[in-house]
Amino acid sequence: MNEVGELGGKAVRMDVCELSDIYRQLDLYLQTREFLDFVSAVTGIPDLIYDPDYVGGGTHENRHGQSLDQHVDFNFHPGTRWHRRLNLIVYLNPEWEQVWGGNLQLQADPWNGNNSGPTIAPLFNRAVVFETTENSWHGFSTIHLPDSRKSLSRKSFAIYLYTKERPPAETAASHATVYVPDGMPTDLQPGMLIDEAQITNLRQRFERMLGQLKFLYDREKQFAAQIESANRALAEARRAQKADLQGYAIQNGAEGLWPDGWVGREFVLRFTPTRRAKRIDLDVWAPSQLQDAQRLSIHLGGRSYEHFIQPGARTRIELKLDGAASTAQELRIVSNQVWKPSADGGSTDQRELAFKLIGAQLAH
Repeated sequence: MNEVGELGGKAVRMDVCELSDIYRQLDLYLQTREFLDFVSAVTGIPDLIYDPDYVGGGTHENRHGQSLDQHVDFNFHPGTRWHRRLNLIVYLNPEWEQVWGGNLQLQADPWNGNNSGPTIAPLFNRAVVFETTENSWHGFSTIHLPDSRKSLSRKSFAIYLYTKERPPAETAASHATVYVPDGMPTDLQPGMLIDEAQITNLRQRFERMLGQLKFLYDREKQFAAQIESANRALAEARRAQKADLQGYAIQNGAEGLWPDGWVGREFVLRFTPTRRAKRIDLDVWAPSQLQDAQRLSIHLGGRSYEHFIQPGARTRIELKLDGAASTAQELRIVSNQVWKPSADGGSTDQRELAFKLIGAQLAH
C-alpha cells in the first residue's frame, strides 16, 4: 500500500520502528546531535530537527511501470509547523542498471518544459541530499525492468529534516506537495504510426494527469469546507466581540470591531443603558498612513454627525444621547477610507482598518 492506503505498484512504510531491530537502531541514530550536526555541517543549514513521524518518508518501494511526476514537496510539517528544509534519500538496490529507469531527475522548471538538471541512478548505498525549496523540482523516470528482472523493485529509505525558523526570503505560504504530470512525449511526430508501447505510455500519462486533477478537485472541496467552517467560527467570534464601553449599560454586540481595538470601514455598537445616559464619549485614533483626514459619518439615536480626524491624530468625540434606562441604542460609524497594514510589505496583516477605538465612556 502507498502512503494513503491505496493498493498498487508503490509501497510506503512510515512506521519505521516497527519494521525491525536494524531500523530501530537506525531511527535512534538519526535523532542524535552527532548525525544532525554532521548534516548541518555538510549543507550549511543549522539546528536541524529530526521527524519522529517520518511524514512522507520511511521506506519506499516501486515496481515495474511506476514513475514519480516532477513535484515540489510540502513546505511545513503538518503537525509541528516546522519548516521542511532537506530531503535525504538512501537507495537500497544491490542490483540496478541505469537503463532500467527509476532514475532521480532534478529539474529547474517543469511548468515550462525545462528538463535541465542532473539524473541520478538509484544505485545501492548511494545517498542524495537536497534542499526543500519552492523550486526543488524532482521525480523519477518510469521503471522498465527486463523480463528476467521483473521480480525486482526500486527501494529507498528517505528522511526529511526541519528547522523551527527559515530565512524570510525563502519562506512561502504553506502548501501541500505540488505535482506536474508529464505532457506529450517528445518523440511523437505528425503522421507516425503509434505502437502498443506508445499507446500504453500515453494512457499512463493521461491516467496520472486525471488522477492529479481528481486529487486537486477533492482537495479544493476540503479547502472550501475548511474555509466555510473558519468563516462561520470567525463570524460567531466577532458577534461575541465587546467594545471597551465604560458605564452602566449592557452591550448587545459590536460589528466591525477587532479584538485589538481596530475598526473596519463600518462599525456598529448596540447597547442598552441601565441608568439614564446623556452622552457617550469616544476615544479614537486614526492611523498615520491615511492619505487624508478620516471622515466619520456617525448615527446615534436618530441624530447624524460628521467628524474629521487627521492622520496620526487622537481625538475625543462627544455624542449627545437621550439614553433612557432600558432603551436599546445603536451607534453606527461609517469611515470614508481604510488602510491595509500589508500595503507597504512590512506586515502580513491584510485587514482593512479605518481607526482604532481606544475606549468609550457613557456619561450618566
